Amino acid sequence: MSEVKIIDNEIISLKDDKQLSEVVNNHLFEYLNVEEKISYNKDVLIVNNFCGYLTESILIIPRKIKNLLIKEELNNSDDIKKSYDEFFSKFLNYILREISKGDIIYTLSLADFSVNESEPINSDILKLSVLLNKRDQLLSSVQLILSNPHRKLTEYEEYKPLSEVSNIDANILINITQNPQCYIETDEGILEINNKKYSPTTVLQYSNEESFDTLENRFVKKFLKELSAILKDLYSKFLLKELEDMNNEIEKALNSYIFSEIGELNIFPSYSQVLQKKSGYRELFQIYRLLHLSFVPEFFKDLDMAFSLKDMATLWEYYVLVELLKELKKEFGEYKVKLDFVEKNQGKTIYEEAKFKFENGLILNFQSTKYSYSGLPFRPDFLIEFKDKNKKVVFDAKFRIFENNKKDILQNMHYYKDGLKLNSATAVCLGNKNKGKFWQINENDKKPEELNSFIDCLEKALNGIGYIDLKLEIRS
Repeated sequence: MSEVKIIDNEIISLKDDKQLSEVVNNHLFEYLNVEEKISYNKDVLIVNNFCGYLTESILIIPRKIKNLLIKEELNNSDDIKKSYDEFFSKFLNYILREISKGDIIYTLSLADFSVNESEPINSDILKLSVLLNKRDQLLSSVQLILSNPHRKLTEYEEYKPLSEVSNIDANILINITQNPQCYIETDEGILEINNKKYSPTTVLQYSNEESFDTLENRFVKKFLKELSAILKDLYSKFLLKELEDMNNEIEKALNSYIFSEIGELNIFPSYSQVLQKKSGYRELFQIYRLLHLSFVPEFFKDLDMAFSLKDMATLWEYYVLVELLKELKKEFGEYKVKLDFVEKNQGKTIYEEAKFKFENGLILNFQSTKYSYSGLPFRPDFLIEFKDKNKKVVFDAKFRIFENNKKDILQNMHYYKDGLKLNSATAVCLGNKNKGKFWQINENDKKPEELNSFIDCLEKALNGIGYIDLKLEIRS
């Protein structure tokens, strides 16, 4: 493994660094440029809102951010890389769990998903999210199937001695008369031919045998094998013990006596009533359909890209979403999720927007494009609209230290407030205080007000711009 180069500057000269100068031809660089996370001007690379890997061997961690993310005093680049990677993994898993708790990503109707056989989705993040969210349902469904498996009765023919015959019907009588080679002459014969008595040595009988080798169980066996492979792959990337534990349960089920006698699936039971209605099978089939979506929502494409780059800034947007939803829920009650995964385009940027409607009528828009009075598009991270529609507030996630970037951040908030005619625009920056400041338009002395929470921006009659230093806390 090549040594990782750690860069902690936000303005980077490319003149004397061949390795860095070649980065501008990288397709990931183009993605970061379009997303306005970094910019490039002649021989200077400017880190606007990025923290992660430009390549496998170049890790960018702005100095002030490094002090917040990596608590220990580490000098060795390998130790810094290891500490950063571990923190990123914990951060990503926390966001996925918190988003899953709110049922944000499972609002699509399963009726919209194909029931036909298909390849698994190619998004590691979506697979991980589904399996973490559906873990208990998945394992309980497997146990339910093992305790009450679907079975079928198979009728088969066999010939038994006359003394063991238990059933006689018209078909059996016809079979006896058609097989005289089986007769023997006996004084107690049941057939009389030419004044002699005969009995058949064996008589056709029909028997029933119970079998677990059904199409539905073949589907379960195939899907459990697929799950085992997915879990092993995800564990190698995310090192989550619960993935390993889930796989142990799946492999234990595959080794049960039920699946030992089941053949391989050759016809996919798309419209099986067992898969659609029988407890255990129904839930497992729904999880299969989630893992076999015909498309990957942009939400997960973003997280997949963030994972490939270990891009902390993208995760920060979702962290702010999680924290904002928690605080709004306490204040304004439960919310309903309207997340259609409708893909939108703005220039070269592809994104998806979400809406969360609270009990009191407040609406939180995530990544929604709005147009200024001059027709210019703006896409703040979070736009809150109140029930009376006369009050609008923006929060914008900035994975930056406010004091280091005060001018750029406040200018950006001025653009939002003026362009969208908002009551207030507040940047949510990385910090360690959970506090901030707000500048009111009509205050003569221009002394900023203290902000202690998101709610301060909503409940106070604030008219202006501000920022909040939000502490990054990964709670178990």
